[in-house]
Amino acid sequence: MVRMSDATSTFVQESQEDIQKLNNALLDLEDDPESSDAIETVFRVAHNLKGNFGVMGYTTASNLAHAIEDLLDCIRDGELAVTAERMDLIFSGVDHLARMVEEISDTGETNTDPAETIEAIRASIDEEAAAGADGDETGATDGTAANAATVDSDRDVPLAELADDIDLAELEAETSVYRAALEVADTGSPQVDAMFVIDSANDEFELLRTVPSNAAIEDGEFDAAFDAYVATTDSDVDRDSVASFFEDDRYVEGVSVAEVTDEIVADERDDGNSDGDGGVEDGATDEITDADADTDESIDGDSDSTSESSVTHSSKEVESIRVDVEQVDQLYNQVEEMVTSRIKLRKIIEGSDLVEAEDELEEHGKITASLQDTVLEIRLVPLKKIVGNFPRVVRDLAREQDKEIDFRMEGVDIEMDRSILNELSDPLMHLIRNAVDHGIESPEERERKGKPREGTITLTGERERDRVSVTVEDDGGGLNVEKIRSKAVEKGIMSEDEVALLDDSEVYDLIFHPGFSTTDEVTEVSGRGVGMDVVNQVVRGVDGSINVESEPDEGTAITLMLPVSVAIVRVLFVTAGDETYGVPIKNIDEISEFEDVTLESVEGRQTVTHDNKVYPLLSLGDRLDVPDTEPDGDDMVVRIKEDVRQVCIRCSDVIGQEEVVIKPFEGVLSGAPGISGASVLGEGEVVMILDVDTL
Repeated sequence: MVRMSDATSTFVQESQEDIQKLNNALLDLEDDPESSDAIETVFRVAHNLKGNFGVMGYTTASNLAHAIEDLLDCIRDGELAVTAERMDLIFSGVDHLARMVEEISDTGETNTDPAETIEAIRASIDEEAAAGADGDETGATDGTAANAATVDSDRDVPLAELADDIDLAELEAETSVYRAALEVADTGSPQVDAMFVIDSANDEFELLRTVPSNAAIEDGEFDAAFDAYVATTDSDVDRDSVASFFEDDRYVEGVSVAEVTDEIVADERDDGNSDGDGGVEDGATDEITDADADTDESIDGDSDSTSESSVTHSSKEVESIRVDVEQVDQLYNQVEEMVTSRIKLRKIIEGSDLVEAEDELEEHGKITASLQDTVLEIRLVPLKKIVGNFPRVVRDLAREQDKEIDFRMEGVDIEMDRSILNELSDPLMHLIRNAVDHGIESPEERERKGKPREGTITLTGERERDRVSVTVEDDGGGLNVEKIRSKAVEKGIMSEDEVALLDDSEVYDLIFHPGFSTTDEVTEVSGRGVGMDVVNQVVRGVDGSINVESEPDEGTAITLMLPVSVAIVRVLFVTAGDETYGVPIKNIDEISEFEDVTLESVEGRQTVTHDNKVYPLLSLGDRLDVPDTEPDGDDMVVRIKEDVRQVCIRCSDVIGQEEVVIKPFEGVLSGAPGISGASVLGEGEVVMILDVDTL
């Protein structure tokens, strides 16, 4: 992957966000073709993509976005109807754009050739649109080009001309108009930065026009400075708040705002006559000249007011700074080193009477904990970052299988550590695809069951303290318990007698067995038995758990319980012979001396009885093949929490607890039974961290 410039990196990030917005807005439009909000959102985002591709020099992508925009324009004007075929064509174009953005991210250039898609979109317009509409479109294009060619780039435009161009007759009586004289920051791509500012201004206010025009700015025909005329009917908005809005934009380094409503209104009353005594045009020019003088002060930072606004702007920018992922990871590694250093310091001063050293260590611990909390917060990313494209996925899969599905997402603003989200993307995709393929029945089958033709799949995120649950639920046919039992026997996973002893919840767990599938026919979506076992492995790998609930003909809900962050945890150190291991404290219920527990023998295996419950007793040394670990009376017993695993672990000794950094294994060691990862202690000693669920 090539290293991108700041401008290209920003372009890629915002283009990816725009493509996701476009996909979701297109789904809204497809669901409700009469929605004016949906078509306006679709058209605005497509227009924004076209402009951004153009100013960055990606002409092929810009041409494709332009074709999509033209088709959407015909839909918006009522010349074309929203049809499934037409939406498929638009979605295909959006997929090409997404692929081209990925190519730009990887190599800095695009290799995709969208010529056939562009031709198909243009053909759709030519076939369906009325001849008059074609003429209007051509005229509009020519008019825009002519307008761009004749724009006077001088920013001191008389207000009389502005009044004609803005068409004040359409503005409400309470409308206030402001002129913002802006200078974009020196980033090497002033036209890109200017377009970002224009888009944000259009979202916040009613953008009347820019000087130079939008077309000229898109083409780079300006000197990094331009004027934006904005209107608002909000009585709480004044000159200072407009200035504050633009000062908060990270692309702007110089701002000056003047209210021009009075002059424009006066000009309207004078019917455009600017030749009278004390003429309106003169007054308007004075106002603009004053504003330009303010702009110079803002850029040079000479005035008191400008100095104050610059300080405010800098402060807000620090609070909302964008941090590169590599920098965050580097900072996170430093936190890991500090945690390790704290362990080493504690070891050094153990047994010492140096109170001052102990106090210093305590202060070091507070600083480390604070830094740790800050970094963990920085790494939190909303769930919607990885599920934003799921509505489109469900739509496409449903169409492929001739199913009707209403897909909903709730609680996707909850935040999790980015490393967990990266791992979670594929498992969630597997669950969604299985819900479409296995869960939701065909419309005809649902009707026979007395259910609505349209099925529902819901993805829900919830957070409770340091845990997050993500549930994928459908109202389909539910899991067939007897079929799962039969398949388990058929595939040799369990015997008939063993399967018969399982309750329903234990039967559900069989779907996560490697290679397990109840589907007889392999499809493009599923049936290879290589999905649900991946879900299980990944979730267990990040210290999570899975719960499955299902009812026949009512549906299935699969819930992933996950930590918000998993890297730094408190562990109990135990030994088996001369080897030391760590057990996460959160998994431990009780620690006892071996001689104090009640032992029994069940079918030749040792068990521990506690509160009338029987816990199998596992020997840590035997399980991990540690030499010289013959049990003796001085051994310790660690009882694991029942909701984690109903088991007790016999170890040689318990030697204390500490907060450590856990590094999960990768490659051939990944998924090793009984071990979840390793931690490096202060002396450089490597300690294995136990996975009590697979021990």
